[in-house]
Amino acid sequence: IKIDPTSEGFATLILKPFSTILTWVLLLIGAIRSYEKAVFGVFNIVYCVAAGYFLESGMRMLREPRLVSRTRTVLWGLRIGVGLFALGLIGQILFSKHLPAGSQTALQLLGALIGAGVLAYAIIRYQFLDVQLVFRQSFLYTVAMALLVGIYVVLGVRFKELLAPAFGERAEMVSYAIIIVLLLLFQPISSWLDNVIRSMFMRTRTDYRYIVERFSRQIISVFDPKQLRQNIEETLKTALLVDNVYFVLYDDSIGEYALLPNDGKSRGTVIERDDLMLRGINLLDAPTNYGSLSAYEENSPLAATLRDQKVKVIMPMKDSKHLLGFLALTGKAAGYSYSAEDYNLLGVLGNQMVSALTNARLYVESLERVRLQEEVAMARQIQLDLLPAEPPKLPCSSVFAQSIPSRTVGGDFYDFIPIEGGVKWGMVIADASGKGMPAALMMAQIQAMIRSEVNNGSSIPAMLRNVNRQVVQGSSADKFVTLFYGELDTRTCLFTYANAGHNYPILVRADGKIELLETGGPILGAFPNLEFGSATVQLRTGDLLFFFTDGLSEAMNADEMEYGEERIRSFLVDCRNDHPELVVQKIMDDVKSFDPSSPPQDDTTVIALKMVDYARGMNVR
Repeated sequence: IKIDPTSEGFATLILKPFSTILTWVLLLIGAIRSYEKAVFGVFNIVYCVAAGYFLESGMRMLREPRLVSRTRTVLWGLRIGVGLFALGLIGQILFSKHLPAGSQTALQLLGALIGAGVLAYAIIRYQFLDVQLVFRQSFLYTVAMALLVGIYVVLGVRFKELLAPAFGERAEMVSYAIIIVLLLLFQPISSWLDNVIRSMFMRTRTDYRYIVERFSRQIISVFDPKQLRQNIEETLKTALLVDNVYFVLYDDSIGEYALLPNDGKSRGTVIERDDLMLRGINLLDAPTNYGSLSAYEENSPLAATLRDQKVKVIMPMKDSKHLLGFLALTGKAAGYSYSAEDYNLLGVLGNQMVSALTNARLYVESLERVRLQEEVAMARQIQLDLLPAEPPKLPCSSVFAQSIPSRTVGGDFYDFIPIEGGVKWGMVIADASGKGMPAALMMAQIQAMIRSEVNNGSSIPAMLRNVNRQVVQGSSADKFVTLFYGELDTRTCLFTYANAGHNYPILVRADGKIELLETGGPILGAFPNLEFGSATVQLRTGDLLFFFTDGLSEAMNADEMEYGEERIRSFLVDCRNDHPELVVQKIMDDVKSFDPSSPPQDDTTVIALKMVDYARGMNVR
């Protein structure tokens, strides 16, 4: 375009500036045409360096170790690829005459392959670019823009050749006009690319549904609370890129809420129930921005802890009645804020977490119950092993015993102890205060004490005195034992006994008369320094001696009436001629019909001894 600078007029004033601008544009395009490969290479390097900068800047903001590791892998691949590409470009510009043909191209191609290969590895291996991060979007945007600029440059330098057949000598001017149009369209095209790339990274409803489904699959079979918390934390960190997750859960062992330990704290922190912030969180029904709870921060240790940890979101976990705890989430990686869709996702995940945590809690409780049941079953077996496997076979009498605990293990026990090689037999029946394991352990101790005293040859009053002293010294004041101990001499059929606060054994004579074995003293373990007396009765053929614990006499029916000792005595008089096993079976059946509770309301133990041959006993020497 030629304009006479000496000419005057409006057209000259308007076109002269455009002539200057167009001249410089033509010079720039000419320079680009002369060094098109170098310019294109420089553009690639600049954009790759920019991408590396964005990656490096974003990585510094990350706290999640796995994301840091993945980003570092991509960075190293990018550095190596850009380095090789730059070497090839420099060699092409400065040393093209001294280097072998094709070496520069080989270096550039190798660099491009390494960079693209590392990026492809990161995408396949780590699912890189599957989340919304600034530096990742910038990297892909940079690649797209580099391609766009490359296309512009190629079109700019090749347009004249492409248009020459159609426009002839005017092809150059037409190509310049098209380049100007393309430059004007560059910004709209780049904005369109930005929107396309951004839509690739934005979480859609489908993406959130995938997260929820994947989370459900992960936690459906996890019942270990610690593993469950790890899965929850991993999901929040990878799906929403949360920097840190803090768990505050109700601890059944201490009856309080506790901030559980994590990477930043060496131990958990107990939270008082009257903490104002905890009360505020208890009012929440959905994930909430922590800033909206500022009214509950005053004098709240919990609020101070949450501020120190830079918590941004509170995620309550509530069942139909109670607050199970809450999650405190810090900021997101790369400085992103929580969107409305994030809060919706957290609400859905929170409901699943409540179900999962409740199931895990019930599972742990069931395991604990199973463990306790196994321990109780083992204790029951040990207790059964301590009881006689069968009653002794005596020349002058038949004996039968039965013990039914109100629980798996009980506080009743009985024992038969041979003395002087079986010439005498010690018989003991006892009932410890309470039920279950404590009572059973106490009875095991009493049994060991009794056997020790018998082996030492102690008299019956001395035996009870010593046992009482040991019980007083070795147990609390609310622990005591009722006990009856007697020794039957099989040669004389004399029965010497002492009763330490136990239900009076009933002696039913052959003619139906009843005697109660009362002599002895108070219960064992209640008072120190007690003295006990003893007495002796002569047993004869046809006599029935019946021992029992209060579980039998105090059995209660639906009208809250006790079975009672009078009923027992009357029943024994009617059954005095039966075999002792039949006596026990009949009276236990009668009590069960009176009080059908199963197991019985209290431990029940009975022993029946029937004198069958007094004369035979007198002849045993």
